[in-house]
Amino acid sequence: MSDETPDPAPGTPADFEASLEALESLVARMESGELGLEQSLEEFQQGMQLVDRCQRALDEAQRRMEALTTETSGNPEAASGTPPATDDDDPVPF
Repeated sequence: MSDETPDPAPGTPADFEASLEALESLVARMESGELGLEQSLEEFQQGMQLVDRCQRALDEAQRRMEALTTETSGNPEAASGTPPATDDDDPVPF
């Protein structure tokens, strides 16, 4: 990415969009069949780095969504999917 604009911070939506766009462009170049072996390998390596950046951005978005869900529900167990603890020895929940 040799643009004059600075790279967005890793893990941000802007980083995800920029990385995804670059990855789509890279895939199109590779699918064209016009690249030599060495250039294809370099493009593949760059593609793997872009995939990693996209995954980090998606992981960060998921973490933020889980934090927001926990904050809005006011119940961390509800957001994690863990059932609330009971003092009751009865296995029937009602």
